Amino acid sequence: MGKFNSQISVGVVCVILGFMLVNQFKTLMNQDNTLNLKGNNSSDITVEIDQYKKEKASLEGKIDELQKKVKNYEDSAASKSASTKNLLDELDKTRILTGETDVKGPGIVIYINPSNKIFGNNLGDNAADKITDKHLVYLVNELRFAGAEAISINDIRIVSRTGIRTAGNYILINDEKISPSNRITIQAIGDEKLLYSAMSFPEVFSDFKDLADIKFEKQDNISINKYNKSYEFEYAKPVKD
Repeated sequence: MGKFNSQISVGVVCVILGFMLVNQFKTLMNQDNTLNLKGNNSSDITVEIDQYKKEKASLEGKIDELQKKVKNYEDSAASKSASTKNLLDELDKTRILTGETDVKGPGIVIYINPSNKIFGNNLGDNAADKITDKHLVYLVNELRFAGAEAISINDIRIVSRTGIRTAGNYILINDEKISPSNRITIQAIGDEKLLYSAMSFPEVFSDFKDLADIKFEKQDNISINKYNKSYEFEYAKPVKD
């Protein structure tokens, strides 16, 4: 019993360290996004960016290592009692729902290949001439209605807090830029027959006419990476009875 309690204690410590690393990682990302370029030449800026990238990779590695340790402690705790196992099963479902874990499974992959006119140097300011945030939001909604359990766009995990919006000549997804002039790949895990059937309706891609060539296919083993940002709630609080 004492050994089990010590394992749980170490697991709690690992969780706390994980949160600390996530917060440090977020602070680093904020610094990376708000670099002051005044007074620095391009060489200094490049060195500074490379340093941030190395620190980011190091923190990501530490977070992954701690998460693996926490998972091992959870598996050990789950083997002790049925109630603990049920609790951890619910925790795993919550992690999938919030995108906090890598997932894999059957589903479909959609390839959006912009038409030739979009590959030119001048994309134009007219939203009717290019793929926009509205096209991607519409497809994400259609996939969710068809029962998709996990979705990614260009390997960016789509969760409940994901924002998708057009910004100039780019589309921002979770604050990451993707170009509407390059191929966009959407992955969705779920019942592949239902997802494929939902995407087969002609109306689904009617707004993409003359903008892109659309192809989609079933796949038995799709991998989608976890959401790479931390959850913070400043205003929403749980209601207590």
